[in-house]
Amino acid sequence: MRRGLVCTLAVLIFVPAASGATPTFTIEATSATGAAPLRVTFTARGDAASYHWDFGDGSSADGTTVEHTFAAGRWTATATGRSASGETATQSTLVAAYGLTLSTRTPARYGRAAVFKGAIVPAERGLPVTLMGPRGRLAQARTAANGSYAFRARVRTPGNYIAASERASSPPLALRVVPKLVTKLSGSGARGTPYYFTARVVPAGAGTIAVKVNRGARVIVERSFPRAARIRLDTRRLTTYSIRAEVQPAEGYGRNVRLLRASVVLPRLAYGARGIPVVQLGRSLRALRYAAPATAVFDGRMLDAIYAFQKVQRLPRTGVVDGRFWRALGSAQAPRPRYFQPADHIEVDKARQVLFVVRRSRVSLVVPISTAGLAGTFTPVGRFSIYRKVNGFDPSPLGTLYDPMYFTGGYAIHGNPSVPPYPASHGCVRVPMWLASVLYADTPYGQAVYVY
Repeated sequence: MRRGLVCTLAVLIFVPAASGATPTFTIEATSATGAAPLRVTFTARGDAASYHWDFGDGSSADGTTVEHTFAAGRWTATATGRSASGETATQSTLVAAYGLTLSTRTPARYGRAAVFKGAIVPAERGLPVTLMGPRGRLAQARTAANGSYAFRARVRTPGNYIAASERASSPPLALRVVPKLVTKLSGSGARGTPYYFTARVVPAGAGTIAVKVNRGARVIVERSFPRAARIRLDTRRLTTYSIRAEVQPAEGYGRNVRLLRASVVLPRLAYGARGIPVVQLGRSLRALRYAAPATAVFDGRMLDAIYAFQKVQRLPRTGVVDGRFWRALGSAQAPRPRYFQPADHIEVDKARQVLFVVRRSRVSLVVPISTAGLAGTFTPVGRFSIYRKVNGFDPSPLGTLYDPMYFTGGYAIHGNPSVPPYPASHGCVRVPMWLASVLYADTPYGQAVYVY
């Protein structure tokens, strides 16, 4: 019994244990390159007892065969094989899951160029990308080094837009389109003559047209038209119509609104004219912030207002109110200032030869002016402020100035009997005599003056 035990112990001591070996294996991946989300199947082949997978995106799995879905990007998937005795080995493979983005401002304007932007992820330089719209291909571009790309394409159709490449396609981008609303006043607007308002929507199937016509507070017409509108305006008396046309959009299209004013007038007014048409003319100009007198006589003050309107609207500076003038007056909007701060300031627009009095960041008065026009003279440009005012007449080397307001050096805004519709001063800003005192009283010391 004792002898057997000794032999057994000898065997345990002298027979060495089996040593471990590092596992050997390979890995295979199906569809390691493609559009995201990319589903990849991984398989390990070898003598490892177990396999652990790290997909490089924070996810992992165990098994000989595993599946994983990758978001857009470039990833490294690593398999770790472990033997029965604990030794490990690793193998890695690359995965490229491509994603394509596409964006633009919506809604787009019908027929106008829209900018579409996007990028390929992971970034790849020189990749051709095609913009596809509801009616087919619109544009093509190539990606930059950072993967970005841009298209400029004219948009005419609402619907889904897609960027496509050999790597991937973007998700559909739903785009709305604002149709054109073409409005027109046909006729001179003269009393007793045919005068029509017409409107049409482009493209024709983009929606119906709702039209509302007011004469003062009274609604004259309020109805909808399927494609185009045509309304005859009553010209038996002098009046002004307010017209609102709106596209009530079909599916995929956006809303569009146009506002117009149509005036029934005498066909031609010139210096010396008098009567109701002159009264109406002054009322319409004042509503647009032009310095126009409340009078039934077409005098020099009214002529100043006519010149100011023609300058702003870039009409011929004739001083005559004709059909073209009335049509422009009917559709005009009050001018907007170039600057909005400070809220109260003065702007001198040398190009159009007008002065804007700006109050609360809006134009409150439009005045005709005449700046430097003589050879060798100029009117300085920049931002200044009123630093000196002289009430009444102030003699100067170049003449007597009326109610001058000096804004830099010897340059001033001042009244002058001669304010032609073109540059003619020695450098100062001339304004009509009847408006000089108005500006003087309304402009405090330190008021900002922009000259451009």
